[in-house]
Amino acid sequence: MKKQFRDFENTREFVKTLGLKTSVEWYAYCTSGNKPDDIPSNPNQTYKNDFKGYGDWLGTGRISSYNIQYRPFKEAREFVRKLGLKSNKEWNEYCKSGNKPDNIPSNPWMVYAEWKKK
Repeated sequence: MKKQFRDFENTREFVKTLGLKTSVEWYAYCTSGNKPDDIPSNPNQTYKNDFKGYGDWLGTGRISSYNIQYRPFKEAREFVRKLGLKSNKEWNEYCKSGNKPDNIPSNPWMVYAEWKKK
């Protein structure tokens, strides 16, 4: 007999009340013995059509890096050059400042095929 789970919307609302911040915390909760039986441990499989990532599931709003639509390389490069940063240290500080737009990657060398080191 197939296990019956709560509908997606009600389950997600319940999960948001738990205050969990990461998928690691979610999986720890799932193995803690506190998770109700009618809530799936793997929502990405159970709710394939509705699941939009753990940021949505947990209510943090965080978008997984591989789901972000970044600006095209040339546009991102132009934006960053206008900042006038002179070193990797300044770039890292800028990335941590909270001022960097979400659609500019912190690690452009991993996102853009056009990236070339000098």
